[in-house]
Amino acid sequence: MRERFVVRILVAVLVVLVAAGAPTPLRAQPSRSLTQRPEITIVGVNDKACQDSLADLQRLIREFAFVRGHHIYLVCDRNAWNHVTHHLTLEYGVIVSSRAAISDIRLRETWFYADALHNGIEGHTGDYIYAHELGHFVCSCVDETAADKAAAQLLDDVRHNRFNTEATTAGASK
Repeated sequence: MRERFVVRILVAVLVVLVAAGAPTPLRAQPSRSLTQRPEITIVGVNDKACQDSLADLQRLIREFAFVRGHHIYLVCDRNAWNHVTHHLTLEYGVIVSSRAAISDIRLRETWFYADALHNGIEGHTGDYIYAHELGHFVCSCVDETAADKAAAQLLDDVRHNRFNTEATTAGASK
């Protein structure tokens, strides 16, 4: 009887240890969160256009939620973007053909093509591109439809917040 009790305790301890070591789900952090903001690395030619895209990216990080421990690469020129997509294709073993952004939720990394983020691409704005990539982290999935649904909610939240902030600011200045 005592052996059964010891075995049960050991099993309970083992379950607790396994559960504690399991990866926690990725959760988007509110933009006003005090947790560490994403780290941004510039890739390619860091010219005026890239700096404009960086300013857009920093605004998006402030307005939207973000992922704790997220590393963002801002790829500034077409040659660097082609190199990145080729490298990622070799790394993942599948063709990476995005013209705007790529996320790896496991590594908590996102690669944005600066021109697409600043000027939009294929009918999508930079806000949508950022929200879509963040949507992959919100749903913890690679499914594009689920990421689009999460992006729509994120965009609605940001638009609502922008509207309320503008109304409050306009009322305060009178």
